[in-house]
Amino acid sequence: MKPLEEIQREFFAALHMPLRGTSRRSTELPPCSEGHLPEFLAKADELMKAGENLSSAERLELYHRQYWFRVLDSVADDFPVLRRMAGEETFWSLLEGYLQAFPSESYTLRHLGRAVARFVSGWEGIDAMRRRWFTAVAELEYAAMETFEAAEREPLPPERIASEVLELQPHVRLLEMPVPADLCYAWESFEPCEEEVTRVAVWRGPKGAHMQRLDAVEFVLLGRLKEGRSLEELFADPVEPEPTPEEVQGWFADWQSRGWITARGSEVIELVPQDDDWSGVDKMGSQARAMED
Repeated sequence: MKPLEEIQREFFAALHMPLRGTSRRSTELPPCSEGHLPEFLAKADELMKAGENLSSAERLELYHRQYWFRVLDSVADDFPVLRRMAGEETFWSLLEGYLQAFPSESYTLRHLGRAVARFVSGWEGIDAMRRRWFTAVAELEYAAMETFEAAEREPLPPERIASEVLELQPHVRLLEMPVPADLCYAWESFEPCEEEVTRVAVWRGPKGAHMQRLDAVEFVLLGRLKEGRSLEELFADPVEPEPTPEEVQGWFADWQSRGWITARGSEVIELVPQDDDWSGVDKMGSQARAMED
């Protein structure tokens, strides 16, 4: 008899197989006339015992269906702007391809969309122009989710800026995109405009995730701040174009008003609980916990 962990892995691998039949018709996925893969049916006979009312394939399909329904809904909920820009047919085709390439590997669904941007950047279902825009949109939406899992440290008072090693709040995300994808948040449908490199910060504020465009030099300075620099070190290397004192003063005032500046070693005042260490737990067992609620 196979070890339990091996059976669990095979069962979970069967859940990852494509959704077919009546289960598929209950989703927004594009229609497909193909039935279950022979591998799925063979695995059902191997793993499941037929009951009085259900065959082994039908019993496995119950779990298979619930897995797919759950992950499809989860990723769709996390990327509403991408869904609106792509349109329903394209979005669900993209989503199916993504979940086959990057199936769930954790007991939590929070990180299920971790590689959506990477997948979109190489997906052949759309043209190159849409790949650029949709990849950037996915990066923005996932960055907004990441901000809610990052810690927040004690903001640094202005009078201590010159004497401390400065750092950027852990929940601030800096993104440089080849297109102004932040505009998509206000669009009802995809309306591509002139492409230009666009830099934004995404951070967690009192009312949720926020997004702000950044000047090119401001973006460079914030990147240095993220690494940890003293005020002197922050400006030790030249930046082009060289900012005016008024610009620097305005940026620092903005950063402080948003609570972005902290000091190395400062106290954590808000810590969102992270996943426990599940490295020694079988993936199937982890996923089963996620589906219990």
